[in-house]
Amino acid sequence: MKRPPLIVLAVFAVAGLVAAGALWRLGDLRQQSATVTEQSVPAPSTTDGFGGPFELTDQNGMRRTDAEFRGKYMLIFFGYTFCPDVCPTTLAVEAAALDMIGERANNIVPIFITVDPKRDTPEKLKAYLSGFEAQPPSSRPNFVGLTGTDEEIEKAADAYEVYYQAHLDGRFGGEEGYSVDHSGNVYLMSPEGKFVAYYSQGISPDELAADLMMKVTPG
Repeated sequence: MKRPPLIVLAVFAVAGLVAAGALWRLGDLRQQSATVTEQSVPAPSTTDGFGGPFELTDQNGMRRTDAEFRGKYMLIFFGYTFCPDVCPTTLAVEAAALDMIGERANNIVPIFITVDPKRDTPEKLKAYLSGFEAQPPSSRPNFVGLTGTDEEIEKAADAYEVYYQAHLDGRFGGEEGYSVDHSGNVYLMSPEGKFVAYYSQGISPDELAADLMMKVTPG
């Protein structure tokens, strides 16, 4: 039997991952469905000094630093679990691209850093990211979710020139009635922690996979 083209498989993979994330978040979105404006900003103003050290808490409650990922490429995206569309789509695209690049994926750590630490506890991140875990026969690495204090998140976001701003939604009452505007780029950092590339929102799985194949060496 003739196998379907790889791009067809990727499209189905993205659709499945987005659907899984959407189903998990349905209860939250019924309570909080504010409009979100993700912003893809231009390339970093300078690659010299772009990025930087961070110390945050992962989805398992463990403190993690950027130094732990030396020797691996970091694929970093800032977002939040209440995000209604761009964030789950971006994570699904990353997951599909990593599935497509074979052994090179083992040399990449996909990292999701929240810009909503108030609501995104380690437990929340763990449940959310479970919708994007690798499924057999894939052996790609799973996402590392990171949260922290407001100050810790602000420091990490500043290092990566990430814009984010929470704002109230007048349709909802209470302290949970807010959404977070944020920039939507994904950043590829080298095993030495240096800037390699950035990807704007809207990139397809095959486009991301093709660029990672060129820029990432096998682990």
